[in-house]
Amino acid sequence: MKKYRKLIRCMAYKKGNLYIAICLDLSLAAQGDTMDEAIEKLDGQIKDFIAEVNAEPQHASQLLNRPAPLSLWVKYYWFKFLSAKNGNKKGVSFFEEDCYA
Repeated sequence: MKKYRKLIRCMAYKKGNLYIAICLDLSLAAQGDTMDEAIEKLDGQIKDFIAEVNAEPQHASQLLNRPAPLSLWVKYYWFKFLSAKNGNKKGVSFFEEDCYA
């Protein structure tokens, strides 16, 4: 069984009264009352997803290649641009995780 290593890009931000955490490379999302809660839930989803990938190694390359919709990538890079230009005043968190499957 071939193991895949993939760096996955994620972001979390506030929307209304909730915080949204999104994994752009696996098209997963979670929400919570705090940013930490949303990120923790997303982390759990990522771990569960990777466990499923490991359970079906013949489909690993397909399962690990399912990016989020273009609109979320635009939002990700827009927030990255604003953070670089103005500092992170919007309370957006960017994080990357190593994914081994």
